[in-house]
This record gives sequence, C-alpha cells and structure tokens, in this order.
Amino acid sequence: MNNYRLTINGLLEASVMSNKNQEIIYRDRELTYEEFYNNVKRLAGNLLRLGVKNGDRIGIIDFDTINYMYAYYAVPMIGATLHMVNIRYPPEILFYTIQNSEDKYIIVNSAFMPLIMQYKDLFSFVSLFIIYSENGHEKYNMDNYVFMDDLLKENDEKIDEPDENSIATLFYTSGTTGLPKGVYYTHKQLILHSISSLAALSDDPINFRRTDTILPLVPMFHVHAWGIPYFAILKGMRYIVPGKYDWPNILNAMEKYNVNVSAMVPSILYLLLSEKNGPSIMGKLHLKTIIGGAAITSGLADLAEKSGMTIISGYGMSETGPIITLATYNSIIENSDEETKKAVRRKTGIPIPMVRLRVVSGNHDVEKNENEIGEIILKAPWLTSGYFKDDEKTKKLWQDGWLHTGDLAVMDKYGYIKIVDRESDAIKSGGEFIPSVILEDLISTVPGVDEVAVVAYRDQKWGERPAAFIKGSADEETIRKKLNEYVDTGRIAKFWMPDRYYFVENFEKTGTGKIDKKILRERVK
Repeated sequence: MNNYRLTINGLLEASVMSNKNQEIIYRDRELTYEEFYNNVKRLAGNLLRLGVKNGDRIGIIDFDTINYMYAYYAVPMIGATLHMVNIRYPPEILFYTIQNSEDKYIIVNSAFMPLIMQYKDLFSFVSLFIIYSENGHEKYNMDNYVFMDDLLKENDEKIDEPDENSIATLFYTSGTTGLPKGVYYTHKQLILHSISSLAALSDDPINFRRTDTILPLVPMFHVHAWGIPYFAILKGMRYIVPGKYDWPNILNAMEKYNVNVSAMVPSILYLLLSEKNGPSIMGKLHLKTIIGGAAITSGLADLAEKSGMTIISGYGMSETGPIITLATYNSIIENSDEETKKAVRRKTGIPIPMVRLRVVSGNHDVEKNENEIGEIILKAPWLTSGYFKDDEKTKKLWQDGWLHTGDLAVMDKYGYIKIVDRESDAIKSGGEFIPSVILEDLISTVPGVDEVAVVAYRDQKWGERPAAFIKGSADEETIRKKLNEYVDTGRIAKFWMPDRYYFVENFEKTGTGKIDKKILRERVK
C-alpha cells in the first residue's frame, strides 16, 4: 500500500539525498544541505523534548536569518504550526496577531527582546520564549525562556511524520483594509505549490536551474517568502540567506557569491538600483529577478533591464500561498520578437500549472482584448481554505467555489493577464473606472520620477477623481505634458488625467514594502 505523504519532512529529505553537498550560506557561514538538515532535526527533536505537541502554534519574530530557515522546516516537521509574525507591524497589531493565533511558544531574535520585555505582562499566554542571539546570551527578567543554540544540540527524540493535511504555516495579511486576517496552509498545499512554481520557473526567461545561486529579498514573514525557502531547496539551488536587510552588504554578498537569481518587490529593486554600485553589480551578474507584491512601472523596469538584469513579473496574494501567475514565455511568445517578449515580461503573467484562473465581469468572462476589465477569480489546490477564526470573511472570499481576489485585470489574446487595479484602489469617475496602476506606470516614464502613487479623492461632480503623489525631481508641468502626449496617441482617455499633484520626499510603506495608499487617501480627503 502506498502511504507516501506530501510533507515538509519529505521535501527536505529528498533534496538532501540528491544535493547533500549543496550550500546554504548565512553571513559567511557555509552549511551543506546535509549539515542544515541535521540541525533542523536537532531543533525539531528538542522542541518535542520541551513539550511541543501536534497542533501547537509557534510564533517567530526574526529577520531573515538561518534561524528562520531552521524554523521553516523544524516546526512543521513535528506537526506544529509556524506562525510567521510580521515584524513591521506596529506593536499593538503584532500583539494582536500573536494573541489571535494563540501562539504557545515564540521564537524571537534578541533584537526584539526589548519590545517583548516592555509588554511581557501581555504575553502571559505564551509558555516559552526561544531566544535567538548572534551576540551571546543575555539575562532577562523572566523565567520562561531558553536559547536557540541550546536547541541545536544532539537528542534522541523520534520525529513522527505528520499528516499531510495538518496545518504547517499561518501568517496574517498586511491589514490594508482593517485588522490583519490569518491565513493558513497544510503540508500538502506547500508541496504542491513548490512543485508547480518550479515547473513554471523552469521556462524562459527565468529558467531556474540547480546550478543557480539565489538570494531572495522577500521577507520570510511575508507569504512564505513567496515559497522560495521551500522550492529553491527542493530544486537543490545554492541559497544565500540575506539576514537583516542592508543594501550595501546585500550587494557585496551578491558579488561575492555570484548570485544570479533573486526575487523582490519593486521598492526594493528601486533601492538596490539607487545604490552607487547597484546597477553595475546586478548587471554584471545578469541577475534574473522575479518582481511581485506590486506592479512594476515601465520606468523602473527600463532602468533594471538597461543595467543588464532580466526581470519578470509574478502575482499572488496572502490567500494564494502565493504564486498564481508568472510572466514566463509560453510556446507562442517563445518564438516572438524581443519587443513582444519585453511587453510580456512586464505583464502579470499566465497561470502556473494547476491554477484555474478567470477574469470575470458580471456573469461572463472578459474578452481577450486587453480592454475589458474584470475581477480575477481562482481555483488551485494550495489556496487557503479560509481566514483563521473568521467564517464571515471566509464566505466573502470563497463564492461559488472560486476564490475572489478583488484584483481587477485585463487579458490579452495569448492568455496573459495584466492587473490594472484593486477594487479598493480603483477610481470611479462619472461611472467609469480609471485604473491607477496604468496611470502610475505612465507617469513613471517621465524623467525625474522616482516613485509614484495615484489615489482617488472625493469630487462633488464626478464622485471620484485621481490625485498623483510623486517622489523625484520632475515637476507638474512636465508630467502633464507627457500625459497629454499619451492622450493624443489614444493611450489614455483625457478624463484619466490627474487633477491634483503632490510632491513628497518619501513614501510611507506597508509591512510588505508597498506604498501605503491609506495614508495618501487621508491626505487628499
């Protein structure tokens, strides 16, 4: 009888069998896959020795460290659930998610211990803190803590493989529309997501290979770091763990280890390209990069590709695990000219294997004409079953067997989609939608525009009108002139033109690195 289980345990074991001498590198410390696996098993066994039971939830508050990588594997391997806490939440929201998750144990980087100690009376429901420190052991005024390095010691605990349908991970949404909502995933879902992601990423122009070196710049608390800590290890790639983000150090690591694959949100790409040696280093490495989290603007994409990088867009959400589409080449695009390929790389992409995707308007699928706008709805075996402890919002998420994303998109004749807005961000002026993403993309092509965001403000006559926020040296007259050129060529309608322009020194970002449009909407009220 075949009783093979699709678990994190099996993923790591299989990869180590095939790639035991491959490397995982953190701060110049080089671990082979085999050494990494042994440490994971030691941590898993010692968690059992401490009393962790099947179904317990263990929170983790950390930067992107080797400690986080151990937790990604060790916690689910013993049937517990890893709660990846968003370290960019304000303290009250961070506490809310830990309390809502009912974390019994918390793995915490010592850098966050002052915060824990300040509010320690609120954490009375936590049985034990497991402290990870890179600067030796400190004493804390509480009794319920141990140190992570003590849990990497040999033990003889037996690790029983969990059920593939047990919950392996839990994290919370960015909370842009209210309190964050918890989403959760089983072992089986994570394995299927990893396999499908790798199948799609083996296509041009990204073309993942076992001989690649990857340094992901997606925070590990954010949607499984897009699944990379699982599928890159499954593939057997050389893996660089970035640590706390420091752009000069990251660029140095890229150069030192010949990194040729990465993943990041557009704001991080912008920051790296703004570093003195950023364009030359990433260009010299011919860095292949997945861009997600927000649409990349044409201006930023041009800057990256001019340096010698290859970029493709991807799409997903907290609720989708995350990867749903990638802008890789299908059989038609593979044989197309470079201009067509360039346009495709900047679209939202085509569904990866095992994803059923529709773009619907009312009760019908949109025409494949890149004009008709509809909502993306989905089916895939790894989508979250619902929101943690929230049946009402779960019913709204899942309707008629389809997950409703709230993202608005168009589709081209080849089946590639392009997101034009979120329903919550779309500007409805005189009964017509003005896609903020398209306006942002076009404004980004104006010389001197570094970053841009377009939001709606209330208008007595039209209901809503667009306002543009600009970071950079460009002025309003230059931007208006450029947009008028797009109006004259029919690229945009005249009524899409923003009525207001605001120039800012910097944008406040959400915990996942996106421009926080809630703050901008408040400003234009």
